[in-house]
Amino acid sequence: MIRYHFRQVIVEVPMAARGEGGRAGAPALHTTFGVAAASASLAEMVTLPLDTAKVRLQLQSRAEADSHAVRYRGPLHAMRTMVAEEGPRSLWGGLTPGLHRQFLFTGIRLGLYERAKQSSEGDLALGERIVLAVATSAAGIVAANPSDVLKVRFQAHSLKGSALSMYAKVASTEGLFKGLYKGFGANLARNSIISATEIISYETSKRFFLDNLPMRDDWRTHLAAGCTAGFAATVLGSPADVLGTKAMQKHGRYAGLTATQIARKMLRNEGVLSFYKGFWPNFCRIGSFNIAMWVFFEEIKSRFAC
Repeated sequence: MIRYHFRQVIVEVPMAARGEGGRAGAPALHTTFGVAAASASLAEMVTLPLDTAKVRLQLQSRAEADSHAVRYRGPLHAMRTMVAEEGPRSLWGGLTPGLHRQFLFTGIRLGLYERAKQSSEGDLALGERIVLAVATSAAGIVAANPSDVLKVRFQAHSLKGSALSMYAKVASTEGLFKGLYKGFGANLARNSIISATEIISYETSKRFFLDNLPMRDDWRTHLAAGCTAGFAATVLGSPADVLGTKAMQKHGRYAGLTATQIARKMLRNEGVLSFYKGFWPNFCRIGSFNIAMWVFFEEIKSRFAC
């Protein structure tokens, strides 16, 4: 609480109403960053097994998927197989780099987005919100790409060792740009598309539900809007997601190829539908992640009154 004295008149202004460099009521950047990072980290821990199953399915070639000796026949079968062959911990492979990724990526993309939106004078138009969401998402993946690379490798190959030692190993043996920023172009496109779609779809569907349906601003609405956001993000982002997953691999038939080269090879050898390989597992992952993240986000945000 701050008190201003003007000729014996005391005016009290609550600190929370001032914000930091924004309009009255705008939360501080570290607050929006922390809320976003915490909600995404919690969602990551809950939904990582589905993400690991999705990665394993995406890395199967069409020939493997069509054969009778296919290793993974769906997300549930993939998880059962991994538990039987590699142990339950394999489902949470890449958890540490995954948490690093969510802390940086979502902290930046959603934290900056919320801060900028709430600090603006008046409501932003849809086009302005889309541009803002794409820009903050791109900034987030620039910071988080090394964690993304490690997370995919841990999930795909059940790597042993600490995440910190793997950062150093990849940087020293493969280089910064060819190692930790491997597949950056595809990853930038993938995450910018998916993230911006998640944010805009969530806001739009939540507003639609509140304005047109007998729904209140509670966890049920947040769950429904999160599911809608997850489906929209999966439809628009699956091609870039598949490309990004393949581009980050150190071994395999796509190793060393650019995203464009991978796309051409996939079209020639596997067809257009290969870009939607693992669509339903991907939706299970993105949908469940969005449900968890937005429910956590709204709950934590309400606790901090931001």
